[in-house]
Amino acid sequence: MIKPPKERVLPRGRVATWSREQLDKLTTLELRALLENAERLNETEITALCRELLASRRRRNAAGASGARG
Repeated sequence: MIKPPKERVLPRGRVATWSREQLDKLTTLELRALLENAERLNETEITALCRELLASRRRRNAAGASGARG
């Protein structure tokens, strides 16, 4: 018979202690992976921050690409 662990290894919601500045230091690939994990774990604050940062990176990259064409 499998017994559940007596205590959690990591407390629930620990990822929510990440700041926007810490998340912004991640690569886009790392940020996407974190977003997927946050969605799976229902970490709504982190999900929202990841989406916001990814959207701002897309806007920044699109602006830089259109300016380079001119």
